[in-house]
Amino acid sequence: MNIDTTVALNNPKIQLPLIHMNGNDGTKLGREYFDAIIVLGKFEDEFSNIEFHQRDYYPLGDQSWNLARTQRQEVKKKIADIREYLEIHAAHCFESTR
Repeated sequence: MNIDTTVALNNPKIQLPLIHMNGNDGTKLGREYFDAIIVLGKFEDEFSNIEFHQRDYYPLGDQSWNLARTQRQEVKKKIADIREYLEIHAAHCFESTR
């Protein structure tokens, strides 16, 4: 898994933790975020395996398929946002322990 530390450390939209002596161990915290990334990847695979086809929607009317596709794309975007959040945190934690 390749995490882009440049994006991670220069992303103003996500509040990152400060790794310091009185807080969580940066390596442990980074590993926890990384483990969550692995689990999310398994979820993404399972989500992709769900059969999604127009034949399940056409009896509902002309716009049902378009709406279903739009909603599925929105869900995929949310999953991508979660991945970005986890990757940025993992990279930040690992970089903070260097």
